[in-house]
Amino acid sequence: MLAPAVAQIPNGGFENWVTPTGTSYQDPVGWITFNGLATLGGGTPTTEQGTPGFAGSYYAKMTTRLEPMVGIIAGMVITADAASGAGGFPYASRPSALTGQWKYGIEPQDTGMVAVYFSKWNASTLQRDSVGAGVALLQGSIGGWQAMSIPVTYFTSANPDTCIIAVFSSMNAPVAGSYVQVDALGFNGSSGIADQVANTDLRVYPSPATDMLNLVSDRQVAAVDVMDMTGRAVIMQGAFSGSAILNVKDLNLGRYVVQLRMVDGTRSVRSFVKE
Repeated sequence: MLAPAVAQIPNGGFENWVTPTGTSYQDPVGWITFNGLATLGGGTPTTEQGTPGFAGSYYAKMTTRLEPMVGIIAGMVITADAASGAGGFPYASRPSALTGQWKYGIEPQDTGMVAVYFSKWNASTLQRDSVGAGVALLQGSIGGWQAMSIPVTYFTSANPDTCIIAVFSSMNAPVAGSYVQVDALGFNGSSGIADQVANTDLRVYPSPATDMLNLVSDRQVAAVDVMDMTGRAVIMQGAFSGSAILNVKDLNLGRYVVQLRMVDGTRSVRSFVKE
């Protein structure tokens, strides 16, 4: 179990890279990738070191590729310890946004993603409780470096102890050629008690859920995305007004994040547990 300690993103500028034992590719220190899978049979890494960076010498570039042994595979980086497999890094504050620089080119019919997730170990239940999350789904392209700011929505008033950041060049139906480049990741500001719990017009129940999940919103919803704790979209549903029901029967046990994108461009985020 990770203890809260640091107040920054380890290797958030992607300046430090390492060649895993017995391989010829590089991974950013403090992050895990799909490179081990992508390079089976002589494939190309889907996460690579780019240069020059927006700030410093390097940045991380994730590209969706058609690999000879495994088919189409997305580029991905997730904060984790490669040796132990422990996800995330110690973090005890409540920032208002994940910031940094990005540029991307997402192929038609594809979607990239950058996400941040905060949690806290619950010694009574012996599991992690969701504290907050922020998600940006990417489509189209940005040709040059642009400032990124992904607002974080908090579900509870607790301080987290762990943060996970994930970047994917493709989501559910990967299209070869999609890419996302990120650099200079950091956190901005802090969320005060008064605005920690927002979007009170949204209800997601029951939690825990077994078969069906109810969504109720006072605003018209343009799209719904349900993501697991790795940032992978497991359910995507279209517009609704008032209420909707999601079939979650086939999801694996665990905690999920529900993001509702409203027609006015705003977002509402909640979490639930599947049992």
